[in-house]
Amino acid sequence: METIKAECSSCSGTGIYHGMAEREGTGVVCLQCDGAGGKEIKYTPFTGRKRRDDVRTVSRSRGTFIATGVGAAGQSIRYEEFLAGKMP
Repeated sequence: METIKAECSSCSGTGIYHGMAEREGTGVVCLQCDGAGGKEIKYTPFTGRKRRDDVRTVSRSRGTFIATGVGAAGQSIRYEEFLAGKMP
């Protein structure tokens, strides 16, 4: 696990948030960074796709919206094809 310090995207590094609920000329301490202007982000560096031993076929997802359904959609490919760079 590695850590970097990033500029807060909510307050653009100012530590002060001003949105539509704040009166003109008034800011509030940013809730995302607690006024620091930045925050530490912990991450694991990507070194390549990991293998899964519990998958034999790969399909595209229908998504997560209930009206369109969930689960696999379209044609499936073998997992080995996916590992070789092919997409369903």
